[in-house]
Amino acid sequence: MQEVKISQETINAEIIVYKEFIDEWEQELVHVQADLEKCKERVSLLNELQKHVTPGSSTETVKASINMVVDEVVELTKKESHLSGNIKTYQEFVIELNKML
Repeated sequence: MQEVKISQETINAEIIVYKEFIDEWEQELVHVQADLEKCKERVSLLNELQKHVTPGSSTETVKASINMVVDEVVELTKKESHLSGNIKTYQEFVIELNKML
């Protein structure tokens, strides 16, 4: 009986830790998604600006800005995917641990 209680306490402790990780990642994911949305808006605005800029150095500046923001979108998308994967994996761990109780 003592082993079962210790085992349940251990499982409950693991569940708590996993849920804390999930909560942190979900909060970070919200921020990443907000940043990603802002970057997408910036790309859209810069693309619109590019249509109205006269040829010359301004065009190159706008193109460079677009490339930088696109790179940022790519990085944020990778981070979003990574966080989503971590959240899903840890949620699955919690489900399996709950089944063990």
